[in-house]
Amino acid sequence: MPTFHHLQKYVRTHTEHNPVLFGASLMVFFFVIFDGILTYLAPIIIVEKGISPSMMGIIIGSSSVSGMIFDLLICRILPDAHYRRMFFIMFAVALVYPFVLFHSSGVVMYLIAMAIWGFYYDLYNLGTLDLVSRTTEAHARAATFGVLRVFDGLGYLIAPVLASLILVATDPSEYMSTALWIFLAIAFAFYLGLISLHFKERHVQVEIPKRTAFGLLTELSLWRKIGHILFPVLMLTFVLNIIDAVFWTIGPLFSEAIGVGSGIEGGAFMVAFALPPLLVGWVVGVLSNRTGKKRLAHIGLFIGSFFLVAMGFIETTAPLLLIVICFVSSFFISLSWPSVSGAYADYIAETPGYEKEIATLQDAFTNLGNIIGPIIAGFSAQYLGYGVTFTSLGILGIVVAIILFRITPRSITVSIQSAT
Repeated sequence: MPTFHHLQKYVRTHTEHNPVLFGASLMVFFFVIFDGILTYLAPIIIVEKGISPSMMGIIIGSSSVSGMIFDLLICRILPDAHYRRMFFIMFAVALVYPFVLFHSSGVVMYLIAMAIWGFYYDLYNLGTLDLVSRTTEAHARAATFGVLRVFDGLGYLIAPVLASLILVATDPSEYMSTALWIFLAIAFAFYLGLISLHFKERHVQVEIPKRTAFGLLTELSLWRKIGHILFPVLMLTFVLNIIDAVFWTIGPLFSEAIGVGSGIEGGAFMVAFALPPLLVGWVVGVLSNRTGKKRLAHIGLFIGSFFLVAMGFIETTAPLLLIVICFVSSFFISLSWPSVSGAYADYIAETPGYEKEIATLQDAFTNLGNIIGPIIAGFSAQYLGYGVTFTSLGILGIVVAIILFRITPRSITVSIQSAT
């Protein structure tokens, strides 16, 4: 039976020959705790200010609008951006976000806060993808994303518990600020270590050929061509992010509805959702090598969505059973994330010179899912209830998984004629 020792051995195996990955994993861990605490608290803070769940969903969904705007500009303003630069800007922007969120009192200010959030999270996604593409061999990319998802999942596992403890503290604002700055500072320290490792250690370095920035019409033409080829994978990315966004939008509120809304127990529902990536990340490389990255993602989405449907029939009547089903559902859906990310990294390595277009399309569909997901969650929770929201989400996942399983070819080759 797999134990924590096996997990520790797996992470060590995939990081000992790639010190940059080891440094990046620790940076991701502490940065995600910082982001996870804010992600958990944001919907609660907004609703407590008297804003309706439906409007709260729109506000949180707007966080990805800034990300999509950034996607439209990145190929022109940062045509050859390196992960070192993207992560540095990410930290600078993240430093501002808590100040704006905590001192907002109206819809407009919350929209500004969400724009800041979406901007730095967009940089986090793009920087991570660029790092793996540059520092990892093609055959190991799914496993590498699995390792990063382990640390990402561990951070999001710890964050809801810390956030719940902060909410019941005597002076929540003081503890909140202190915890956030500590975790962000530690993450930045590991970022500095990552930069040092990059220059000192010998490791795989896939250099992406530099090119001049294309004109806007050429960029749009490239996006259309690449988007057509990668449409099945992009659609899977879209649906996975809708599911993730719905959970993080109404999950904290749902915890209160099922009677586990404070203290250590307060984060139990979101812990059940966030724990599986930590468990599946170290086996996804083996599974994807047997089934293929895309097939594994389809199967995981289908099974996970089936359990998601069941959540609506239990709702608040059996909280512990609901938490268990949430865990099982998240476990299977979590198989999809590193598989899809590994596929994107393969496409980038196979198509030199167009990595920013592929990464931009991936991030655009990620942002689109994170725009629509919270809006669906807010309106559905307000007018239909939490249970119906999760059941509808499960039905959507099942239908999409079946369709994509049938239409997605086993091998996708990104072949683009020169645009220059």
